[in-house]
Amino acid sequence: MSATVLKRATLTVLKQPASILVTEADVARGYLAVPSAVQVAVQTNSPAGYVLLVAAQDDFVREIVMSGLDSDIQLGAAGGLVFQRGGVRGVTRKNLDLRFRLVLAKGAQRGEHPWPVQLSVTPL
Repeated sequence: MSATVLKRATLTVLKQPASILVTEADVARGYLAVPSAVQVAVQTNSPAGYVLLVAAQDDFVREIVMSGLDSDIQLGAAGGLVFQRGGVRGVTRKNLDLRFRLVLAKGAQRGEHPWPVQLSVTPL
């Protein structure tokens, strides 16, 4: 008798702002730095690792630079995929403290905007 364990990955948001404030200075500079913006916990049973899916949800962002992983990740307005290696058997949990630099799109307006980055995860 044998059993097959399906690969699984979950992402739990521990901290994330509901909105951000874009100032006139941010617009003039062309970007908004958001230090320690998002804290998430990723849990997976896949020894190969997982893929973090990053999606921009607002058109005022032209580019996303994300820090807090093995290296800084630069993504376009549509977001992208970030592969994270596993290498450990069994269930692993990793807390991530992610920082963002949001490069503003041409014509971005100052003011309060909903948090523009959505994260999800899938196992490799």
